Amino acid sequence: MPLELRLMAKDDAQEAAALLVASYENNAFRAIVYPNGMSKASIDKIVEGRQKAVDDPDKYLLKVVDTDNSDKMAGCAVWEYTKAMTDEDWERARNEALDSYPEARHDILGEFVAKEQDSKRRIMGHTRWFELVALNTLPQYQRRGVGSMLMKWGIEKLEEMNFPIFLVSTDQGYGFYLKHGFKEIERWEADMSQWPPGQGMYKNVFLTRMPSGYAARSS
Repeated sequence: MPLELRLMAKDDAQEAAALLVASYENNAFRAIVYPNGMSKASIDKIVEGRQKAVDDPDKYLLKVVDTDNSDKMAGCAVWEYTKAMTDEDWERARNEALDSYPEARHDILGEFVAKEQDSKRRIMGHTRWFELVALNTLPQYQRRGVGSMLMKWGIEKLEEMNFPIFLVSTDQGYGFYLKHGFKEIERWEADMSQWPPGQGMYKNVFLTRMPSGYAARSS
């Protein structure tokens, strides 16, 4: 099954959105936050966002296709070269993140978004960085090197740009990111039993990877 890494085009946005939804089908936390699933309006918003991102020079959209299966998209990733964030930018990003999920349980997601944004702000501050916004693989293509192909591209870009990478990982991806040289900075854990019918612990881990010879900068 030859797999090939390519840049995404606007025409790929619908397939990429469907892939994202499918990749989370076994995520217990997401099932709690979206008890009725993700609405078509929200999926359409993801599609629109991916299409706009294709034209954004600071965003890089990649896909891995199965050339033996009509170029079916096996996985995709969104990398972003962020701008330097002011305090006002951080507050706006926090509010926009929550507004992006209208049908989600905001009593749960609000805590999650607040902690994620506060941690990112504390870790990255007012510098620029390279962020892995999303990396998704179809369940049937997992453990076949798809994620590593998408990650290898990002690490090479990291060295070229000489900026750190930041990402947020769940339990599912934690070992994968450690294998690729990321280091844990901090984590947020929640007991999902507080949100029936949830059970078990849910973790979000904040990780970074520095390029060789990196020196911190303010812009």
